[in-house]
Amino acid sequence: MPFLFGIVGRSDVGKTTLILKLVPELIKRGYRVGVVKNCPHGFDLDREGKDSWKFYQKGAEGVFLASPQRFAFVERIKEEREEDILKYFSLLFYSFDVVLVEGFSNLREIKKIELLREGISQKINPSLEKVIAVVSDFEINTDKPVFNPQEIGKIVDFMEKVMEKITDKVEVIVNGEKLPLNFFLKKMVRNLVLAVVDPLKRKDEKEEIKEVIIKVSREDR
Repeated sequence: MPFLFGIVGRSDVGKTTLILKLVPELIKRGYRVGVVKNCPHGFDLDREGKDSWKFYQKGAEGVFLASPQRFAFVERIKEEREEDILKYFSLLFYSFDVVLVEGFSNLREIKKIELLREGISQKINPSLEKVIAVVSDFEINTDKPVFNPQEIGKIVDFMEKVMEKITDKVEVIVNGEKLPLNFFLKKMVRNLVLAVVDPLKRKDEKEEIKEVIIKVSREDR
């Protein structure tokens, strides 16, 4: 699972505009970036009358569109469930570093940056969970970090600190000495270990993996 940052706020507050500025800054710093947009009123990937549209209208549960430059997948769902959305994030963005999620403010697992705008939304939403920062074009009294929408560099600096704080829990110790690992190496080790260990858990074990200790000994023969 990549790092997920939710960009949340009321309609027309500027979420898309902020994401459009964050994406190139993250890319410039070496990250592979993905974006998720919540479309509560629906969407169409293809025009009416095209073959892919016909497949879907005839009842196909899923339609995969592929071209030499890009691909898209549409699946019919009966009920949107939180755990299903996160599953798709993991499957579709498994090779990404950062994914910016516009909307989906109800997803409790996502760390959120709330966007405020004078004249549209001027109060922090108390019902939101895991709000780690606020982006506002006016002064606001809060104990959370506050950034101006134009401070893109500072916002990304903050996002990197959040990501590094999580990966700081990854340690590789050889002969009692802790090896220095940068962000990308920590992320690679973390993801590799979890990918190996998670399938080995008992099927009835639902507790989240909190710590993994692997000991490897080399003996001369």
